[in-house]
Amino acid sequence: MVKPNSADSRGSSQSKSGQKPRKQGFSPSNKRSMFLQKAAEATTKALGGKDVLLANVSRVIDETVQVANALGERLEELYGIYLPELRLEDRRKYCEIIMVLDKTNPDAKELSKIVGSGKSNEIITLCGKSIGAPLTEEDLLQCRNFANQLLMLYKFKDQYAKYLETLTAEVCPNISAVAGSDIAAKLISHVGSLARLSILPSSTIQVLGAEKALFKHLKNRKIDPPKHGIIFQHVRISASPKVVRGKIARALANSIALAAKADHFTKKKLGDLLIKRFDDRYTQIMDEYKKQKEKALVPAPSESKSGS
Repeated sequence: MVKPNSADSRGSSQSKSGQKPRKQGFSPSNKRSMFLQKAAEATTKALGGKDVLLANVSRVIDETVQVANALGERLEELYGIYLPELRLEDRRKYCEIIMVLDKTNPDAKELSKIVGSGKSNEIITLCGKSIGAPLTEEDLLQCRNFANQLLMLYKFKDQYAKYLETLTAEVCPNISAVAGSDIAAKLISHVGSLARLSILPSSTIQVLGAEKALFKHLKNRKIDPPKHGIIFQHVRISASPKVVRGKIARALANSIALAAKADHFTKKKLGDLLIKRFDDRYTQIMDEYKKQKEKALVPAPSESKSGS
């Protein structure tokens, strides 16, 4: 008896069912669900990092400051109708003065609590000589409400600034120790994450935030390249002479680059070591600058006249 061939048997089974056997693998619907799940997991992981929260808190503070500055200017214009002579650099004190000041009957005691006795007497004198227009009680009440809301906005900003310090101490303690919590948060916010900041070279960190100036230099080589970006807000850069700011910015960027790598990869606390390193380099730069300045001030020795 002849046994049927295996191929014949497969053919007969295929012919009986009328369908081809299904190939091994995933169906399109299974692939789609798998990719969606992976995308959801990656998104959750990316959003779960505290550095993302830190970046958003930093943006909230920056936008709050912008709004407060704009509203402060508007308040000065509004209250300037009543007392145009009143000018203060500190807008918080300006708001506090509006809350207690009556131009027709100023309270020296309340004013002195805010600005001191000397400045309070000056304000009282201005009230007596003011050329501002009189306002009704309802108008003054609205000005005081405006000032009160602006004071609340300043308090909100202070609360978030403290929260930012807590986050930076947790997320990037080394960068916060070297550059300060404000600069650390702005650098992470600018690049998007601590992981991204940790792989950037110090030369890139130095000019973060100055991309427009950098692109202008790349288009036109006659324009000098930027020496600093966000890190210019560091007091040792902004308060230093212009000729040494680039060197100080480079030294600070080097320390920030090392601090970012330590915060992201090793989690070691190197803040004190990096601060000492930056302080030593800063002292060296300033000493060299002072020596060069002294040499420039020393007059050159006069040459002896010929035949003398």
